[in-house]
Amino acid sequence: MTRTAGWLAPMLALGLTLAGCGSSSSPSAEPAGSSSSSSPSASASSSVVGPSAPAFASTSAGTPRGVLSKPDFLVDTNAMCSAVDAQLQALPTPSGATDYAGIITNLTGTLRIMPVYIAHAEALVARTAERADLEKNWLDVERADYAAFKPAAQRLLRAADTRDPAKVAAAANDLSAVPDHSSDVQAYLEDFGLASCAHIEAD
Repeated sequence: MTRTAGWLAPMLALGLTLAGCGSSSSPSAEPAGSSSSSSPSASASSSVVGPSAPAFASTSAGTPRGVLSKPDFLVDTNAMCSAVDAQLQALPTPSGATDYAGIITNLTGTLRIMPVYIAHAEALVARTAERADLEKNWLDVERADYAAFKPAAQRLLRAADTRDPAKVAAAANDLSAVPDHSSDVQAYLEDFGLASCAHIEAD
């Protein structure tokens, strides 16, 4: 059973909403200056600024060079997650099956932000003594959920580009079946001290 939480929530919830909306035929209004012929691939090529590279210099006396103490790790990782969270929060939540521009913008942004987020988290986790625990309970789960999300999101992008509400509804229904373990990851991150990262997983 999937759970619609965290960065997956807007599109997974949309998938559940759209499952019975295939008969709708009223397109949403396009943003000023936009063209209905713009494709997901064109949208994906636009610049999305990734989170700032985290500071890697440890400030703890006695900590080996290149290794982060837990306090430093928490500061750096929470700062990185705050930047990512702000970007995800800025993405529009599609209003329905015919909000093609909203669907495309949300998914394109998510597909570009999440790999950067995961890569930065991996770089930080690799430099902490608690790497194994963080990999098992956070990054392994995050990578698996994103790997399942990506192809389903790409199918929905292609459907939205056709401006066909029946295709959008079918693709969104598939997306709603994507596994989402945000609740488990959120609880783990909060307990670990990564409140900003937990917020990404929260509603």
